[in-house]
Amino acid sequence: MLIVPAIDLLEGRCVRLEQGDYGRVTRFGDDPLAVARAFVAQGAAALHVVDLDGARQGRPVHVEAVLALCRETDVPVQVGGGIRVAEDVRRYLEGGAGRVVLGTVAARNTGWMGELIERWGPDRVAAAVDARQGRVVVEGWTESGGVSVDGLLDRLEPTGLRTVVYTDTRRDGTLTGPDVEGTARIVRRGFRTFAAGGIRTASHLAALRGAGATGAVLGSSLYRGTLTLAEALATAATGAEAPGC
Repeated sequence: MLIVPAIDLLEGRCVRLEQGDYGRVTRFGDDPLAVARAFVAQGAAALHVVDLDGARQGRPVHVEAVLALCRETDVPVQVGGGIRVAEDVRRYLEGGAGRVVLGTVAARNTGWMGELIERWGPDRVAAAVDARQGRVVVEGWTESGGVSVDGLLDRLEPTGLRTVVYTDTRRDGTLTGPDVEGTARIVRRGFRTFAAGGIRTASHLAALRGAGATGAVLGSSLYRGTLTLAEALATAATGAEAPGC
C-alpha cells in the first residue's frame, strides 16, 4: 500500500480543514514546498496536493505553486482542487503532475471524464469520490452531488476510470478512524482505491491495507504527530506503484 502525504493549499499556506469546513482551519506551514521536501526526505514516494481555494472557487488558484511542487520534489504528485476545464488538466499534466484528481467534474460530467481518460490514459486521471453519509458532495464539499457513492461509480465505470480517491468527509481531519468498509466496497468493484479521512494510527492503516486499498492519503495524523511517516511506511510495507508510474 502506498502512503501519500497530503498538502492542502489555502491562501498560499499549508493547512488542514476539519470535515472540509473552511471555518475550521489549522495552519501548518507558510512554505508548502518546504513541507513537501520534508516529506520526500523522510521517504514519501508520492504526494497528494489539493488547491482548497480552487475547490471553493471552481477554478485552480495555486497553479504555479502546485507546478513548483511537481518540478522540485522529484516524486509523482497527484493534484486536485477546482479543475473543471481541459486547459487546466493539460497545464497540470504537461507541467509535471503525475495525475489529476477530479471531483465535481466526475459527478456532474461523466462523459467528459471519459474523454479525459481516453486522451490522457487511465493512470493519469482519477475521480475524487467525496461522500457524506453515503452521498457524494461537490464544489469543495459545499454542495450535494445528487447521487450516492455506488450510483456515481455505476456511471464512472464505463468511462475506463481506474483510480478513485475516496474520502468520508465527516471523518476528514478528525482522526476518528477511516471508513474501512466504504473503502472495501470500492475496492471490490475493481478500482485502485486511495483512502482518505480520519486516519490516526498504524492500526487504521493496517485495516485499510487489509481492505485492499492501493494507498492511504495522510494529512492530520502526520501534521499533528499521531503517526510518523516512518511508522506509516513500515505499516504499508509493500511496493505499490506511485501515481503516474
